[in-house]
Amino acid sequence: MWVVLALCILIALTALILSVPVDLNARVEVHGGAVVILRVEWLFGRVSRESRFGTGVPGTEKPREEKKKERPKKKGKEAGGRNGVRLAWRLLRTPGLTRSVERLVRRLLHCIKVRWLALDFGIDLGDPADTALFIGPVSQAALFADLWTPYSFRVTPAFAGDALVDGEGRLGIRVRPICAVPPVLAFLFAPSTLRAIVVVIRWRTTRSG
Repeated sequence: MWVVLALCILIALTALILSVPVDLNARVEVHGGAVVILRVEWLFGRVSRESRFGTGVPGTEKPREEKKKERPKKKGKEAGGRNGVRLAWRLLRTPGLTRSVERLVRRLLHCIKVRWLALDFGIDLGDPADTALFIGPVSQAALFADLWTPYSFRVTPAFAGDALVDGEGRLGIRVRPICAVPPVLAFLFAPSTLRAIVVVIRWRTTRSG
């Protein structure tokens, strides 16, 4: 009795935790150097983590790499690569697996909600004629996208004299982990997935044998 009660409580707590949405905010800033800022928030911002990547961010500069001696390629690695391609080909030929993967990706995309999307960039190709020729249709497409979607798009010519891209873009999405549980379980227990697992097991058995 107590075991069943504890199991029910555990399932309820797991479902409650998975019901809390996860927010992913990304910002790309291009001002001389490109900087990507990623921020993950959980519990409605009470738990968060931020990471920065790109040029101009302290700690991201790679040290000078010393010249490495050229090593002869090992035949074992080449054979392993060929075996991996053969395994991938066998998996692609598994009946129904490709359709199951497409269904999984399509259902997972429904679990993602785009909260906001904004792009604001100025572009200069170095030649005013080339810049005008390129920015003309691109800015018109951005204008129509800005009018007919709930998101913000803006592309303008910079005419700075040198080739450059200056501006920033912002993206915010929200994911509910519990929404991904049914499609993942359906994919894992699908007959095509089970057949693919059998193919992998047989392949590993023949290699070890």
